[in-house]
Amino acid sequence: MSGPVICSKFDASGSFLATALVALDAHQVKVQSTTNQSSSSSLNTSFTLEKSNKLTNLTWIPSGNNNVELLALCLTRGTVLIYSPQTNEIISELNASANVSILDFHYSEITQSGWSCDIDGNINEWDMNTFEMKNSLKIKDIVDSIDSINRISTVFYQRQPCLLIGSNSIYLFNIKTKEVVKTFPGHIQPINTITPINDNSFMTSAKGDRFINLYQLDKITTKAVFVASSSVESLSIGIQDDKSVLVVINEEGNLEIFNNPLSEQPKSSQPSTPMSKKKRKQIGVSSRSSNGSIKLSRPEKEIKNPHDANLYINAISTLGDAILFTWLENSTVPFFDSLKWIDETGNQFLLDSTKIITKSKPDLRVTQHTTINGHDVAAPKLYSEGHTIISDGSNIRHIDEEDEDQEESLAEKLDRLSVDTSKTPVKSRRKKLEEARSGVSLSIILTQSLQNNDTSLLETVLQNRDTVTIQNTINRLDPYTAVLFLDKLSDKLQRQPTRFETFAFWLKWILVIHGPVIASLPNLNVKLATLYSVLNKKAESLPRLLELQGRLNLTNDNTTLKNEIYDQELVEEDEEVYEPSDVEYIEELDDAQYIGVISEDEDEIMDGVDDYEESEDDEDVEDEDEDDDDDEDVDIPSAADLQSDDEEEE
Repeated sequence: MSGPVICSKFDASGSFLATALVALDAHQVKVQSTTNQSSSSSLNTSFTLEKSNKLTNLTWIPSGNNNVELLALCLTRGTVLIYSPQTNEIISELNASANVSILDFHYSEITQSGWSCDIDGNINEWDMNTFEMKNSLKIKDIVDSIDSINRISTVFYQRQPCLLIGSNSIYLFNIKTKEVVKTFPGHIQPINTITPINDNSFMTSAKGDRFINLYQLDKITTKAVFVASSSVESLSIGIQDDKSVLVVINEEGNLEIFNNPLSEQPKSSQPSTPMSKKKRKQIGVSSRSSNGSIKLSRPEKEIKNPHDANLYINAISTLGDAILFTWLENSTVPFFDSLKWIDETGNQFLLDSTKIITKSKPDLRVTQHTTINGHDVAAPKLYSEGHTIISDGSNIRHIDEEDEDQEESLAEKLDRLSVDTSKTPVKSRRKKLEEARSGVSLSIILTQSLQNNDTSLLETVLQNRDTVTIQNTINRLDPYTAVLFLDKLSDKLQRQPTRFETFAFWLKWILVIHGPVIASLPNLNVKLATLYSVLNKKAESLPRLLELQGRLNLTNDNTTLKNEIYDQELVEEDEEVYEPSDVEYIEELDDAQYIGVISEDEDEIMDGVDDYEESEDDEDVEDEDEDDDDDEDVDIPSAADLQSDDEEEE
């Protein structure tokens, strides 16, 4: 594969392309629709694996949904991840007993189960409904010569399901009896492709090998050998009625066409390489070279480097009478094209010569492309591993020319450090705070996260709640990137409604700063439909919330008013001064009344005297009465004396 691409495969229908590539320091899986992007079934997803997960291979497997299949991602740490492109998430993880690199995963329609093989020769069978392991075996216990298994497939042989195990040779393994039935001569290098053709034949190719072998299950020897011009990367077989075609991607990224590979070669045809009669008799195998080739190139005016003169084709798929292939632009954006390999009558092959197809470099401007070309629009220039620019460094030639006498001594360095120690931390902290609040670095991180669809990096940016930093970050953001950012925020709001308070600051400043530009964009209703539905749903509950707020305010005001009244009453009670009562209680009079010595009338008269209010005009008269009272001494008997007198009378 070219550049950062690890592997790339079409699904069985040719509707979707899955590509595993290296993005920054992590592996990433992208799924792109090959048909019209405006249809409802189109896909354009990107999923970034954790840094500890490294991909070795990927395989399409069927799912319950007839539209989109699932992907089995083989990892170096001994697990297989089941990825759903529709939901853009990992739905299951198949953990093998050995923590070694998984090299291949194959779903068998024969056994209705999945099969995985690793670098240690372990084979595991998986139930794809429950995603649990059904069987496990170690091929070294059966065949000592097998060190690792590179590819695996399934076929019917003598009405029994069997495995085709590819190491350097190919082994036909009976699943029920767990025995090796046949061994086919293979390649010098490890096998990288096993392609069953029908119930009785299959093809193989190997890494660094330009030979493709055709085998029949009922024979041990090789039936035919197809020779490419260079090492074979991948191959595809197409069958149309009684015609067939073999399409190969070679090491240079070009296509090589072999017409009618499944038919018997005429005796008059000559082999691609001359062989002696003795060797030809011993081998008894016919070899064929390609009938034609296809090469992609830029127009002559646009060729600026060797890559422009030979565009690398990453994947192929043969569907009926057409060959579908893909290549990358700017190292990340997949483009598709197809060619007819047979005419409408089905009698004449169309690709029987060398063809050079020119592809002009597309104008991938942000204003013209959103997600049509397989990427999230986040920056004017797409990320590419080949566009790395060194912006700083030292010239090695000038290092030796420096004068050693001008260097500071150790004492001078210590003196300078001792003076600047107290000032440096304050300045550095202040500078870091100003840089953080300026939003320069945060806007770059936000742009990268949107460009690479990095969810974890986007979450890191959204954790910031400083309004000044948010405002500066949005101010430095491109308006077209802001539209994509709005879509991301609306998706997160749908999934996490409780985080609306956190996202409200970002939404506010996007609309304030980039509102005029966003409003001038075409098809704005379609682009912001998700955000409108989220905000509309939030606004529906506003009248009820306002009503509840009014009730709470009324209840709060009533409670506050009652508390104020209660506090005022307490203050008035504290300010009241205690005044002695005008009525004097005499216990002896009550006792006398109780015994009967003094009647109630006399008591009332006495009460009247006690309750008499003195006036200023009667002061002289009162003084005279007081003198008379002093002269008249009236002894009032006590209650105890009266009681004793009553007892004596009795």
